[in-house]
Amino acid sequence: MIIQRFPCATTNFMQGRPAGMKPEAIVVHISTGTLASADSWFNDPSARVSSHYIVAKSGVVHQYVEEADTAFHAGVVVQPTWPLLKPNVNPNFYTIGIEHEGQEHDVWPEIQIQTSAALIGSIAGRWGIPLDDQHVIPHHAIRATKTCPGSFITIPTLLGHASTVTTETPSPIQSVDAIATLNIRDGNASRNSPIVAVVPPGKTLSPVVFVEGEAVNGNQYWYRDANGHFFWAGGTTAPNPALLILPRGATAGG
Repeated sequence: MIIQRFPCATTNFMQGRPAGMKPEAIVVHISTGTLASADSWFNDPSARVSSHYIVAKSGVVHQYVEEADTAFHAGVVVQPTWPLLKPNVNPNFYTIGIEHEGQEHDVWPEIQIQTSAALIGSIAGRWGIPLDDQHVIPHHAIRATKTCPGSFITIPTLLGHASTVTTETPSPIQSVDAIATLNIRDGNASRNSPIVAVVPPGKTLSPVVFVEGEAVNGNQYWYRDANGHFFWAGGTTAPNPALLILPRGATAGG
C-alpha cells in the first residue's frame, strides 16, 4: 500500500486535536465523486471539509491530513446511532475519516476493498483502535440524514479483511544515516509511540527490518533496530527501503 500525500487547504482542517483527544474510531465515507475531484475540493479554501484519507477505485491512497490532526469529515451530528458517540463533543476530535472514490450505489472493486481494509488495520494498530463495528463505523451512524458510505460496502466486509498484524521485511541495507534530528521510538511504527532517544543528523543507525507504519509526509516506511525500536525511514539516507529490494533472480551490480 503506497500512500501519496496531497495538499489540503489550511481552512479545511485543524492542526492537532483538543487536549486529551486522540483517534478512537474510524469513520468510513463515500466521496460521491472522483479521486481528482476530492483532491481539488479538499484543497479549496472555501470547502471547509476534509478527510484524512481517500482510497481510489484503483487502490491508490491519498492522504490529506495527518492522523494527529483534526479533519472536518463527520462534525454534523443528526439522530446518531453510534453508541460510543461522546455527548457535546465534535466527533472529528476523536475519529479518523477515510473517503472512498465513487458514488453511493457503486460496486467497489476488490482492490479498493482490500486496500481500505489494510489502511483501516494499519490505523487501528497505530492508535490501539479495536477492529469491531463499534470503532469502525459508517458515516450515517453519526449523521442519519446521510446514506454514506452507500449501499454496497458493509463494515463487516471491511473488518473481515482488516488486520493489525504488522508485516516485517528484512532490511535490504544494514546501515543508514539520519539526515535530520530523528526520534527513536518504542512500541510501534507511529509518532504516537514514546520517544526513547533522539539522534542528530549524520548518526549511523542499524536497521534489521522495515515495516509500513504511520505515513509521515506521505512516507509510511519505518525501520526497526535490533533493540525493537522504530525510526522513520523518511528521516534517513534510505527513505524507501522497498525500492532497494532486488527482484528475484537479480544480483547486485548486475
